[in-house]
Amino acid sequence: MSNSTESNLISPFDLTAEEGYKWVKGNLHTHTTNSDGKPSPQERLDGYANQGYDFLCLSDHRKITRIDSVDCPDNFTLIEGAELHPDNPFGGLKHHFLALNIHEDMDSDNMPPQHVIDNVREQGGIIWLAHPHWSSVNILRDTVPLTGLAGVEVFNTTCRCAGRGESSIHWDDWMALENRIYPALANDDSHALESAKRDTYQGWTMARVKDTSAQSIVDALEKGTTYSSTGPEIHDIQIRRIDQEGDERTQSEATVRCSEAQRIFAVSDTFGTQYTEDGAIFKTATFPLRPNARWARFEIVGPHGAKAWSNPFDLTGLKRS
Repeated sequence: MSNSTESNLISPFDLTAEEGYKWVKGNLHTHTTNSDGKPSPQERLDGYANQGYDFLCLSDHRKITRIDSVDCPDNFTLIEGAELHPDNPFGGLKHHFLALNIHEDMDSDNMPPQHVIDNVREQGGIIWLAHPHWSSVNILRDTVPLTGLAGVEVFNTTCRCAGRGESSIHWDDWMALENRIYPALANDDSHALESAKRDTYQGWTMARVKDTSAQSIVDALEKGTTYSSTGPEIHDIQIRRIDQEGDERTQSEATVRCSEAQRIFAVSDTFGTQYTEDGAIFKTATFPLRPNARWARFEIVGPHGAKAWSNPFDLTGLKRS
């Protein structure tokens, strides 16, 4: 295996407010009466806008819900997209792909999965592996043979209702098998009416952007200048290399600033580490990562168990301090 990890991700925490960057909040997986959702497209959009979200994708199954079919507030960004379901030729269940920033419908059920991915890319869109835990995805069998997927949906509110909301192990397996780091999303995948209080406003993606155009948000998603959350905020993550010349092992140290947390996990390709303060709540932590780790991602656990997930950091290019 190469000593480097394939990566084109950028840390959102290196993009400063002085440069014009800001955080925006969105949900990229939701359904309406255009597929199997209960609310109309307008009701769904109004709900997220009224909850303070900045962007949304009405990702109906097999069908793009058009921007011009709804009345979108001036300060709100609607991204066209769809959830697509090509058959799985590798032996697993039908694929669930989340396609964003596409503008032409396709007959994905009758297309090979690689053709679906290629079509989305040709349209200028990006395509994500949706809820692999819920879909019983075998990453080696079902995902590694494909190229062009942007990343993974690490949390899905609707799937949590079925006990399979988090897909972090699939994320880690994918990165380990391909020696490449991928970004993640957290989404609601909302189907029910808001009044049901079942699958809305519980998982979201924060994107670091200069403007809230659909293209800027999509670019941020693909570059990884995002984090995913069900509650906690991540304010900053900085990593530095602390081993000395002649050390047999490489060693890095992370400093994390966040909203109130009870625990931080640093998950890497070589096991992982955790930081706690013996049950106390904290907002800043500095701690070593696993020696010789090639990449690391961070999970912040809030006081009541809600989580935030950073995208992974490539550690192979770090220089000694």
